[in-house]
Amino acid sequence: MQHNLKNKAFLLGIIVTALMIMGNFAGMFLGSVVALPPGYLTQGKFVFGNIASIQNDKDGKPSWVLSGHWKTNLLNMSENDQKNSSAFSTSFEMTMLDGKNSHTHTLTNFALTNKSTENNSTKVFTGTSSVSLKNGIVQNILTTIKFMGDRVISIWVDPSKVDNHFGNTPIYGNIMKPDFRPERLNSNSTWK
Repeated sequence: MQHNLKNKAFLLGIIVTALMIMGNFAGMFLGSVVALPPGYLTQGKFVFGNIASIQNDKDGKPSWVLSGHWKTNLLNMSENDQKNSSAFSTSFEMTMLDGKNSHTHTLTNFALTNKSTENNSTKVFTGTSSVSLKNGIVQNILTTIKFMGDRVISIWVDPSKVDNHFGNTPIYGNIMKPDFRPERLNSNSTWK
């Protein structure tokens, strides 16, 4: 029975993620831009994206859907940029899989302490940040932001500092590209 429950939770996660992605594509094909903040193409060194993640509860079971947006200049910082010029922020809604207990969180004040590269394709930025929780802002939380390839982001917030509120897995999302256009799909439905 537990195996069957895991399969149902996994399937539900795939369906929710697919619906979020389809909603973003539908908006783009219909002429509106769903996932991009105002001024997206004119924001200089900033890169934007969506949060689309399933988070576990305290028992490690998928229980929450996260959706929102993030913004950063981390990917476009030159070696000469100072650590205090780094910026990463996100705001996302967190809702239980049954549609109840919806609430919003923000992650701000990211202070970069280290950057590295894993496997030649994952850029890793480690630092501290502030996170809004029910009882107020918690500061100086160890935070790791990974950009995997050029399409996926993961945000790991030290669970011990936020009472495991986001479960035991990173928060995932995608990276929006400024040159995204539906015509980028070729006849085989793969990215050019």
